[in-house]
Amino acid sequence: MFEIFLFINPIGIYCYDTEKQIRKTVDELGVDVCYHYIPIANVCLINDDAIRRRKDDQKLPDISNFSRATYEALENYHAIRLAYGNKKARQYLYELQKNLSKDASAYTPELLKRIANKLHIKDADIQAIKQTDYLRTSIEEDQKLANQWNIKATPTTVIFNEDNEQNGVLLEGPINQQDLVNLMLPDCQKCFSDYLPAEHHLRLI
Repeated sequence: MFEIFLFINPIGIYCYDTEKQIRKTVDELGVDVCYHYIPIANVCLINDDAIRRRKDDQKLPDISNFSRATYEALENYHAIRLAYGNKKARQYLYELQKNLSKDASAYTPELLKRIANKLHIKDADIQAIKQTDYLRTSIEEDQKLANQWNIKATPTTVIFNEDNEQNGVLLEGPINQQDLVNLMLPDCQKCFSDYLPAEHHLRLI
C-alpha cells in the first residue's frame, strides 16, 4: 500500500492534471493508495501560478483578485473538510480546479455556488465554520507539514511505500506517469531505498 501526499495550490494550474494523472495510474496498476490532499497558498505560489498561466496564454484577473480567489478557495476547502469530511472537500477542490485549469478568470461567486449545489454543500455551514478558530488551526496544520518537508512549489507529490516506512520520494512539479509507474510496480519496490540514504526522510527526483 502507498501513502500519497499531494501539495497543491487550491486553484493552481497543473494541479488538476497532476491529480488526474495520479488517479489514472493508480487505477491502471490496481494498487492500494491512501490519499492526503494538502492545499497551500502564499504570495510566491500565487505569483508562480500567475506566471505559468500567462505563459499558457490564459486570461487572468488582476493579481489582487487572483490572490483573493486563491485564499478563498483555501478557506472553503478547510471549512468543507471540517463540516462534511475529507472526501467532500476533495470533491469540491477537484471540481473547482477542473473549471479553472484552462481559464482562471472563470472564478466567480456563481461558479462556487454551482459547485456547492452539485455537491449538496450548504453555504450557511461553510460560513459558520469560517467564523471559528478551527478553520485557522486546520490551515496552519497543513502549512506546518509543508514547512517540515520543505515544500517550495505546487504541485508537489510525496509518496511513501508501507514496505519501506523510513523513506519517501518527493516529485516536484507536474507528474510524469512513468515515474509513478516505476515507483509503484511490484518489481520496483526497491526504488525507494535506492532513491535516498537512510538518514534522510525525502528525496527530490
